[in-house]
Amino acid sequence: MTLFDLFFLISVLFALAMAVRIAISAIRRQWPTAARRTRMLALFLALYAGVLICVALVLPRRFYAPGERRCFDDWCAAAVSIAPVENPTESPCGPGNGGRDWVATIEVASEARRVRQRAAGASAQLEDERGARYWPCAAAASGRSLTDVLDPGESFRVSLPFRLPSAATPAGMVVHHGDFPGVVIIGADQSLFHALALQRLSVEQGK
Repeated sequence: MTLFDLFFLISVLFALAMAVRIAISAIRRQWPTAARRTRMLALFLALYAGVLICVALVLPRRFYAPGERRCFDDWCAAAVSIAPVENPTESPCGPGNGGRDWVATIEVASEARRVRQRAAGASAQLEDERGARYWPCAAAASGRSLTDVLDPGESFRVSLPFRLPSAATPAGMVVHHGDFPGVVIIGADQSLFHALALQRLSVEQGK
């Protein structure tokens, strides 16, 4: 847990406590008190949002090396490698009108010691050197998906197929764990208005 994570938890507890106090004041018909506490809560939320946006705009985009784990609590993903599909008839994407197919390998791992877990909202996009992003053109070719359940300490690899324009060169993966709570955590890779982290890929020979 980072200092930003801790600050987010403290902020949530403060906002909840203020909301409860506002509700109690309203129930007791203490309208001036309720109004004052509401203004305090609104000011706090406005300041938090301002800091969140300013930090997101100032912090540079984060890059991960091929095979380097990026963790969301105990759920981690590492972009390992990517290889072009040389034989179009063997492509998981099926027949297409131009373009080139690639298969990226992502390693998913759990650092939890006791509980099973899964990232129900996990997904991944392939980004090219120009910054364009592409969703997988078919289901995972490995039989395992990013959203599969992980036992404590377990890891497995997922193969995702992509179809890019012929002139496009893969740059890396953008892995999505889910919007909340990262989108409202100051300094997080996935915070509001911050450039999403890019996990580089090692380019292998064609398949």
